[in-house]
Amino acid sequence: MTTEEKAEWFDVATRFSLGANINLVMKSRKNGKSMWAIIDTKNNKVFNSNFEWEDEPSSANLRDEAFLIRTRFDFETATNQYQQFKMYAEEG
Repeated sequence: MTTEEKAEWFDVATRFSLGANINLVMKSRKNGKSMWAIIDTKNNKVFNSNFEWEDEPSSANLRDEAFLIRTRFDFETATNQYQQFKMYAEEG
């Protein structure tokens, strides 16, 4: 598979499994920029920039700007956040 073909697959991917019930999910895409969230699907929690799990509001209109800033990341930041969390969790 060429790099271009891989990029096409990546562009349409919206969810990656990180563990048993943990997924990296594309939540929005505007102007070619995707925003991702780390979601615990079993407990309906979302990972935030403070390295904590918080409730994912059931309705989009309950997600204020502060919530989105804490819980939505570009792909690289999201994967780095999760890697750091895993290292910290494994040490503790």
